[in-house]
Amino acid sequence: MTEVIRICAIIPVRNGLQAWGDVHRELLSPLARPDVEITLADLPNAPLEAISCSYDVELLSMLHVEAAQSAQEAGFHAVAMGCLDEPGVQAAKEALEIPVVGETEASIHMASMVGRRFSFLMPGEKAGNQRGAYGSRCIEDLVRMYGFADKLASVRSVTGKTLEFAARDEALPEAMLEQANLAMSEDGADVVIGYGSLSVIGQLQERLPIPVIDPIQASAMMAESLARLRIAQSKRAHPVPGILTNEQE
Repeated sequence: MTEVIRICAIIPVRNGLQAWGDVHRELLSPLARPDVEITLADLPNAPLEAISCSYDVELLSMLHVEAAQSAQEAGFHAVAMGCLDEPGVQAAKEALEIPVVGETEASIHMASMVGRRFSFLMPGEKAGNQRGAYGSRCIEDLVRMYGFADKLASVRSVTGKTLEFAARDEALPEAMLEQANLAMSEDGADVVIGYGSLSVIGQLQERLPIPVIDPIQASAMMAESLARLRIAQSKRAHPVPGILTNEQE
């Protein structure tokens, strides 16, 4: 009998399932197979319903790690940790034995396989290229940490809040398409990393001449692949914290 790979995909905010559950289910449904089980979870005790700055990321990080640890204890084979800002991902890689995958991590690795330069499309206070601005700092820092800084063409935003993307604002596809075209023509992007519901991602994929990668799908697929290959993060690169091994001085 074929082993069923169980993936836990965590939405790292309070009421994440209520706000983002349908979006995740739509995006992940094309990945469903009899031998893959993807379970969604959120952070019921989190103090926030959205992440918009470095403070929010740090505030939610350990709650995200604890949710990932609970998934491992429950027998999941891998964890896809939500949010492009990746709260707690590096800590979870140290704490867990099963594969841990972040959204930005998965997206940029996938983008580098199908193109030379990629652009992010995401919500922000104003539309346009936010490279170097406060709103894109977390993304830029992560891209640099993962070693892909020379491949980052731009971080472009569409005016709106993250929860508006979850609510399927009808104006979003056109606004996203406009910024995607500018990413190609002005920034030199040949791959786009999108954001939003299946309808938004689907329209971008249909109307753009370049690959469009969805971070939710990318992280789940990467988590499944690692679990199936029985490959997890190196403990030489991500050693288990002393506090978890009773070796702390």
